[in-house]
Amino acid sequence: MTDISSSGSRLFHRLGVSASFDGERLTVDLDPQPGVLHQGVVRISLLAYLVDVVAAIPIDSDPDLWAFTTDMSVRARPIPAPESVRAVGTTLRQGRRSVTCAARLTDPAGDEVATAAIGFTTVARRAGDPRKPEISLERASELVGSDERLALPLRDEAGIEVVDPAAGVVEVPVTADLQNPAGTLQGAIVALVAEAAAEDLLSAHHGEPVVVTELDLRYLAQTRAGPVRTSARLLGDHPGAPVEVLLTDVSTGAVTTHAFARGVPVP
Repeated sequence: MTDISSSGSRLFHRLGVSASFDGERLTVDLDPQPGVLHQGVVRISLLAYLVDVVAAIPIDSDPDLWAFTTDMSVRARPIPAPESVRAVGTTLRQGRRSVTCAARLTDPAGDEVATAAIGFTTVARRAGDPRKPEISLERASELVGSDERLALPLRDEAGIEVVDPAAGVVEVPVTADLQNPAGTLQGAIVALVAEAAAEDLLSAHHGEPVVVTELDLRYLAQTRAGPVRTSARLLGDHPGAPVEVLLTDVSTGAVTTHAFARGVPVP
């Protein structure tokens, strides 16, 4: 289960996220804190983390297989952070080698905050891979999150360095704090890096802060060494023009993630 670590020390354990299992359905909840907000709005990469957790844990039950995220699409409303956000997932299809799920994220009143789709592929553990936690679904839900919280804004906690904001170039080291138990850069951290690149490029283009509201990710390769650096381009000059973002492992030169994002200026 690549969203769970027995050490409880990873960055994604300090995001204010918790989970519960009632014997039939897993739910994942977010208690928003200032560090995970941008312009008062919950970061879309954090919503992506909720989606990843609520979809991945129920389908990732084989101790000899890793379930890796292959793709994710998140659409969010640019609204002030609600008191809490709840994510509920649905498995749409589960085959021998791939799984497709949907997720709905709502506020305490039941109003939709975001909607998402996510895909996974199952990969056999290789010799030398870290040992995969063998725990029940009930126990897995208990290991999501911790009582710790961020001391700094999420981008700073992750160590994202701004290289060229107008071009959407940022860089992040691949530290143990950002890795999942499989030893690769955790999927929501990848989403955060893509979000940061699009956010910076669009903010420079519009001349005012921008909140990313749409994020499409294709995970192409695992990132173990790093650092990871982005390249980005704005596809057009019309309102709502999307940004294409590529994440590259500088140590190998391999493109690890392909992303598209859209954002809206906020006062």
